[in-house]
Amino acid sequence: MKLKEGFNAQDFTVKDIYGNEIKLSDYKGRKIILSFYRNVGCPFCSRRVHQIMGNNVRLRETNTQLIFLFESSNKKLADSAFHQGISPWPLIGDPERVIYQQYGVEPSLFKALKTPFVVSFAKVFAETKSMNLPEDKEASKTLMPADFFINENFKIEKVHYGQHMDDHISLEELKAFAGTKY
Repeated sequence: MKLKEGFNAQDFTVKDIYGNEIKLSDYKGRKIILSFYRNVGCPFCSRRVHQIMGNNVRLRETNTQLIFLFESSNKKLADSAFHQGISPWPLIGDPERVIYQQYGVEPSLFKALKTPFVVSFAKVFAETKSMNLPEDKEASKTLMPADFFINENFKIEKVHYGQHMDDHISLEELKAFAGTKY
């Protein structure tokens, strides 16, 4: 079931790639940006994470908690040199897509096939080549990304289900929700 703005956030408890227990409701009272990515080898997802990490200092200055979920396992994420550098934000592997299902994040062959018509694959692959992204052969080829802004009262304030593989809420909206000063 797709979630909508105004719904309560769906709580979960899992371990991140560092073995820390992450319980979403522990962040109640803070703004939460919950982002669902495809897999450890996805150049679109890794480029997006890289863009967010470029704003890391400003985002840490806010009272916002970022949480990144990938459909790859915690081991695959921890073995990736690129993904190890995402700290201090929790990075969570969910290969069974349990949390993806809780949040209505689904695969779509139609949306996957639409991607090359709205995004330059060559440009994205060129931008991410130096990241040395590992491959995840078990991952879905059609899973779409999603973003959720959860307010301090644990209500979903903004929902964005990707319409193609590279479709996330804009960085400007993300920074505005977090309340960055720059």
